[in-house]
Amino acid sequence: MHLTRKMGNRIIIVLLFVFVMAFAGCATVPPKSGFLSDYSKLHEDRYGKKSLLWWEKASFEWRKYRKLMLDPVTVHFHPEAKPRQIEPEAVNELTDYFREAVEKELAGEYFIVTTPGPDVLKIRAAITEIIPANPAVNIVTTLAVFVPLDMGGAAIEAEFLDSQTHEVLAMMVDKKMASPVDLRFYRGFTTMGHARGAIEAWAVELKKALKTNP
Repeated sequence: MHLTRKMGNRIIIVLLFVFVMAFAGCATVPPKSGFLSDYSKLHEDRYGKKSLLWWEKASFEWRKYRKLMLDPVTVHFHPEAKPRQIEPEAVNELTDYFREAVEKELAGEYFIVTTPGPDVLKIRAAITEIIPANPAVNIVTTLAVFVPLDMGGAAIEAEFLDSQTHEVLAMMVDKKMASPVDLRFYRGFTTMGHARGAIEAWAVELKKALKTNP
């Protein structure tokens, strides 16, 4: 009886703790880094996503573009990005992974090219914040309360341009943070797992935009 009660109390504590941590980890819009050419047109996401600022030209037809030119992804930290001890090699791996994730997601349906064309969309992107997870902490919390609780993530800014005219067609600022209730909790057992997950999510969103013309 006492054991059952203790287990029940522990489960309630765990659920409350996960709820609090999930709420605290929700991403908000990151500050401007200076990477984009113009921030004045950006507005809040119409679907209520709190971490996203967005703008696109009214006549922009995503489905017109079947090929992509990807400028090398840069790191352009915004002024409030907390200083973190991240090895330069890890940062370089993350920027390279951005391209890899996009290529993998679009493989078989869209082409990555290096020359402009009438159906080529150019993308400029910068990682403006990197939030590493602490694997040691997450191992301890997983053993204690069954979930990793030190959440990581990343923030980006991106411009989408016509590759021939260089006209800016869309812009975005976004930040993605992991959640303790994410089924891919194992990402928290590596320093950059959550940041890589954020990049994968952006690749998925890019493909959706190209296909559905949001």
